Amino acid sequence: MKTQIFYVIILLGMVSCGEKGNTGSLGEAVELAESKGLFEAAKAYEGKLNELLTLEMAANTMGFPANDADVDYNTTLSNPSFHALNYTWDRGRTRPMTVANMNIEVPDLDRLELSGIQEISKKDYEFQYRVLTPEEVQQSNQLMKDALQDRVAKGEITQDQADLAGGLGEGLAGNQTRELVSEVGEAATWMPEEGALYVYQDGLMFRLTINQGEDEANLKQKLIKLAEEIITKL
Repeated sequence: MKTQIFYVIILLGMVSCGEKGNTGSLGEAVELAESKGLFEAAKAYEGKLNELLTLEMAANTMGFPANDADVDYNTTLSNPSFHALNYTWDRGRTRPMTVANMNIEVPDLDRLELSGIQEISKKDYEFQYRVLTPEEVQQSNQLMKDALQDRVAKGEITQDQADLAGGLGEGLAGNQTRELVSEVGEAATWMPEEGALYVYQDGLMFRLTINQGEDEANLKQKLIKLAEEIITKL
């Protein structure tokens, strides 16, 4: 199942990469070279994201005691853009899950994450995190289906696996609601289904993700305020 979902995520990104075409122009190279201020500053926090987003900052954002938090800092991959710092609180919330045709309740942890720190040009950021049109969602779905059928034809996956991955992918693409945010950074995008705020500032992008039993508007404002604090520290 995890492998199938991984393929779906990769395939859903194909439409953005395919539409953009050649990104190696001299103009874009110059743009990126001229805008590395915050990315260079962020390098000081490689392997030390807990100094950029401290436990105290996380606790203040979530409104929970710091000493009740569990900390998970994933640095297993060498690329810093894949590092993720998670603060979680078990406040007794649960959510339904279906396992083997059985409906069960599983823990729903309150969570705050900092991840996805990477160097990127403003042009690339604005393209990748723009608001998708219905046509782009439809194109993404079709690209995904074509790629899955190609894997079936090659005998790499079964038709049942392709149908399952295709269904998951359509759900992901169809729920990619995006809202441009002007209150923080040079550019920012809020994705309510993910509970994620993507922020661009001066050649740097990072992602904040939140899971908490509050309405989307409150969660978005919490992340906007936290993103401002992080940018100020760089």
